[in-house]
Amino acid sequence: MVSLKTIITLSFSVATVIAANVNSISECPSLPARVSPAKDITDLRIDDIKIIGALGDSIMAGFAMMGLDYEAGSGALNLSLISEYRGNSYAIGGDTNAVTIANFIKKYSPDVKGASVLSHLASICHGPLCGFPITAYRPLRDNLNAGQSGAIAMNLNYELDYLIPRMKSYIFSTSYKNDWKMITIQIGSNDQCASCDSTLAEYVSPDAYGQYVEAAIERIKKEIPKVVVNLLGTFKVSGVFPLTEGNPYCVPNGILDNEGECACADSPENLAKMDTVSEAYNQRLEAIANKNKGVAGGTFAVMYSPAPIDLSSFPVNALSNVDCFHPSLKGHQFIAKAFWNQLFMEKSLKPPVFTFEENLKVYCPTGNDRLPTA
Repeated sequence: MVSLKTIITLSFSVATVIAANVNSISECPSLPARVSPAKDITDLRIDDIKIIGALGDSIMAGFAMMGLDYEAGSGALNLSLISEYRGNSYAIGGDTNAVTIANFIKKYSPDVKGASVLSHLASICHGPLCGFPITAYRPLRDNLNAGQSGAIAMNLNYELDYLIPRMKSYIFSTSYKNDWKMITIQIGSNDQCASCDSTLAEYVSPDAYGQYVEAAIERIKKEIPKVVVNLLGTFKVSGVFPLTEGNPYCVPNGILDNEGECACADSPENLAKMDTVSEAYNQRLEAIANKNKGVAGGTFAVMYSPAPIDLSSFPVNALSNVDCFHPSLKGHQFIAKAFWNQLFMEKSLKPPVFTFEENLKVYCPTGNDRLPTA
C-alpha cells in the first residue's frame, strides 16, 4: 500500500522536474508579490534575499576559467594564467548575462547587493601563507566575494575579516541590521590535495576541517544579522586526473598543471585518500548544518547542499585548459544551474549525483517555494 506521504513526495518530485524546464532564468515568470515580509528564517523566499556574500577558494574566485588561446600564440605570456574571473563565478558572479546563482537571485530580487564583477590578477591565500600583499582584495570588483585562490578551511576566518566590514559598508544602500542575507560557502578542494602535504596535514584533517568551518559558521551567526548560510559540500577532486590524463586539450604551459597543484596526484593510493577525506569532510558539513537548522522565530540557519559531481561525466573543456584542474566557464555555468536547482529541494529530494548536462534546464521557483532552512 502506498502511503499518503509517499504520494506527496512523488508528486513534489514530478513537479520539480516539470518546473526545471527553461533554458534561461530570464524565461521564468516573476514571483507574485509577498503579502507580508518573511516572518522568520523558515519563511524565506528567494526574493527576500537583499545581500549575498561568499567564502571559498579559487573556484569561488573564478580562477583561470576563461582559458588560453594557444593557437593565437599567447602561451605563458597571457595574464589568463594568473587571473580570476570573479564576475562569472558560479555562485556570486554579477557580470551582465553571466550564468550564476547571483544573477538568478537578481531575477527575483533586482536590487540584491554583493555580487563580484569583472576580473583581476589572482590573490593567493594558502594555509599559513595568507596576508598582504599576496592576498590583496579589490573591493570594487570583489564586493562580497571573499574567496581566495589557494584557500583551505583554516583561511575562512581571514576571509570573514574582509567580508564582514565590507558588508557593513553597504549601509547606505541596504540595511545591515534588517535585510535578509545569504552567504555561500564552498571550501575543501585544496584541503583534499593538501592531505598529502606533510607541512599542512595537521590543518586539513577531517576534524580540523570541521572545526574551522564550524568556527566560521559561529562567527557569521554572532556578527551578521538575519542570514542563511548556503553550505555546499565538497566533491571528489581525484576525478580530475583520469579525465585529463594524456588528453591533448591539456597543453603544458610550463607554469601550471593539475598534478603540480595537487600533492596527492602522485599515486592511486593518494587519490583514494583524497576521496576518503572528501567523504569525511562532508560528514562534518552535514553535522554542522543539522546543528543549525532554522527554527520558528529565528533569524539564522545553515542549509547543506551536497556536491556529488561526477567528473567522469564532464567533457574535458568543462575544465580550464590553463591547468586542466579548475572549472572553465562551461563548468561554472553547469555548477551554477545544478546548485540553483537543488536550492529549493528538501534533503531527501536532492540528487545523488551531478552528471554533466550540456544544456541543463533551470528551475523556476514559485510563490510557494521557501528556502529549505528548517
